[in-house]
Amino acid sequence: MAEEKFNVEEFEKKYVARLEDRTLDWNVLKFQEEVDPKYKRAQMRYIGRGATANADSNVVTAEHFTLSTMVLPAGCVGPLHLHDDVEEVFFILKGSVKALIKEVDKDEVHEIRLNERDCISTPPGVHRGIHNDGDEEALMLVMLGAVKPNLPTYPKGSALEELRIQRAKEREAIIADK
Repeated sequence: MAEEKFNVEEFEKKYVARLEDRTLDWNVLKFQEEVDPKYKRAQMRYIGRGATANADSNVVTAEHFTLSTMVLPAGCVGPLHLHDDVEEVFFILKGSVKALIKEVDKDEVHEIRLNERDCISTPPGVHRGIHNDGDEEALMLVMLGAVKPNLPTYPKGSALEELRIQRAKEREAIIADK
């Protein structure tokens, strides 16, 4: 049997995600913004669909992790959330932000300053968030350590946790269709 010749064009179609083909998705986290306008931010997906399991078909298919960038307008907050199944990495590409870290069942929220090209990796089971407390837009890379991470949870009793419970059924339907 003849060996198939490597086709770089097919490889490129399957494994290359170009900025010129991406669009900022200001709607993927709109449910958070509806709870509080300070949660407004945009995601640009490159590898995989992330924990939101959106229907973006213009991504490199994830095999082991997801990768996206996120635009953080001045003053915005990525709310505290917890992934029970994956670590999450925030890598600051532009700007300066505060990473927010909170242990489960504890009240204190710890703040860790992150500047350009700083990185934080948060293990499963720890609440994490981000706050752009500056006057300029920040940009970060986000990586999740699974192809289809579980939908994150929010602190008990929060408006976002109540909304998450409602949206969990929608997410499962999207995943089932793929």
